[in-house]
Amino acid sequence: GIGVRKLVDTIASMSRAPQRLMGLDYGRVRIGIATCDELGISTRPLGFVPRETDAKAAAIIASLAHREGAQALVIGLPLHANGDAGGNVRWVREFLKELAKVCVLKVHEVDERYSSSEAEAALKEEGKWPATKGQVDAKSAAILLRRWLDGES
Repeated sequence: GIGVRKLVDTIASMSRAPQRLMGLDYGRVRIGIATCDELGISTRPLGFVPRETDAKAAAIIASLAHREGAQALVIGLPLHANGDAGGNVRWVREFLKELAKVCVLKVHEVDERYSSSEAEAALKEEGKWPATKGQVDAKSAAILLRRWLDGES
């Protein structure tokens, strides 16, 4: 049978598990959006938000997060191949400042390297190719969310 200690550890880890998250793939033109089920078992692309300005996009995302019942957000950081912060990380940080003005949710960061090419490959495998850039961004957001849930960052 299962040992008492293992059972207690399992229950304790379940109580710390995030219930509902929203993933974001930030881009200068669009922000891909994804969500997951309450247990973090499956992720799904929701779509994308056009990024006219960070403030407008942040307001829309805050509203979506509320509608979806998100308890935290996961956003990709554009790191260089060697893992160093790329110059584009500053765009993400500026967006996060705007988001903090309208959304109190905790934001987790995850390495976004190769997520777009991974998203394209997944969409092709699913028979959803050719896809729009928005579909790729949303799928990429789902991949980033999965990475965070799997503890890759």
